[in-house]
Amino acid sequence: MIRIVLFLALVLFVTWCSTTVKLGDYTCAGHVKRIWSSEETKDLRKGVKEKATSEGTKEAVKDLKESAGPVVDRVKRGVKAGVDEAKDSEAADRAKEAGSEAAKDAARDTATRELDKSRSP
Repeated sequence: MIRIVLFLALVLFVTWCSTTVKLGDYTCAGHVKRIWSSEETKDLRKGVKEKATSEGTKEAVKDLKESAGPVVDRVKRGVKAGVDEAKDSEAADRAKEAGSEAAKDAARDTATRELDKSRSP
């Protein structure tokens, strides 16, 4: 919770500084706005958009998905097999027994404490 509050405070501070503190003739936000709206940046954005939506890019993404599919399936099967093996192992059985014994001990200790509290004046 404290990390979130500190992170939000940092974000607010940086935002406030970037919009109010002048760096030369403009604030940081002013510089970013001027750079983003420049002709060179507009040309760059247009080129990136054209490249990202081109047929070659779509084919490359499709090929990547097709080649990665079998690997992902193999990893899923391996993880599932490992989990199933862990569930069926002797160690899992011992852990279950130890857990139930620990739960019984904890319940017994709690009951004893409650009984002692009720007996004390």
